[in-house]
Amino acid sequence: MLKSPIYIKLKSLNDFARLVCSLERIPIPIYEYNYQNTDIFAAQLDTLNGHSITYYVDNVKSGENQYLSYKINNNSEEAAMVNSIKDTSSLYSPIIKLSIPPQTFLKPAKISTTTKYTGIGLRDLFSLSKLVAFHTIYEESTLPLFLFPKTELNDLDLPDKVSNMEYVLGAHLSLTDSSDTSYFYYVLLEQEIEKYFMKFSLQKSAAPTFSNHIDEHGYIYLKIIKLQDMHPLIKF
Repeated sequence: MLKSPIYIKLKSLNDFARLVCSLERIPIPIYEYNYQNTDIFAAQLDTLNGHSITYYVDNVKSGENQYLSYKINNNSEEAAMVNSIKDTSSLYSPIIKLSIPPQTFLKPAKISTTTKYTGIGLRDLFSLSKLVAFHTIYEESTLPLFLFPKTELNDLDLPDKVSNMEYVLGAHLSLTDSSDTSYFYYVLLEQEIEKYFMKFSLQKSAAPTFSNHIDEHGYIYLKIIKLQDMHPLIKF
């Protein structure tokens, strides 16, 4: 039986374009349909307990355009809806337009305590970078880092020494294919990251840094995706 998706809203169209296009071998297809009285772009990236995890942006309308294009130009991102593929320096995700989506698509899932990732706090960005970078290398699949605000609700289970932290940066993955539990590995940050990517070198012992471009040799780049609100699936 098809279960209702779990919808997670992204902060901007740029975040959505970065998610579906950047660092992907093949850009992820986008579904466009009307959800809760607004047109959305949606992409499924994961499943949890039979529910698809669907990331989306709303108040968008492609019109006659067929693709979402994405590129980095002079350290600035450009995301736009276009009708054809012309610019070889851009990445393009196809827009699949649904006229009558399944009814289960239109009913957001109720999130129970068992339908959540188990949060695992890490000491530093180095630990997070190594974990995600090695997964990216050996699994040959891109793993995005999600950035979202930490709320007072999170503080209930966190030690006093991190109560001044305002943001969470992390990624969800299972270390083994047979694991029944999905984990969200994260670090706490004092302020929001304004850059689009985190870069990490396997040859250097320097701490990871943030960047708006991905063209320096010798680095592994991890894309940062901002959520509109707190991630609804993390069990801290």
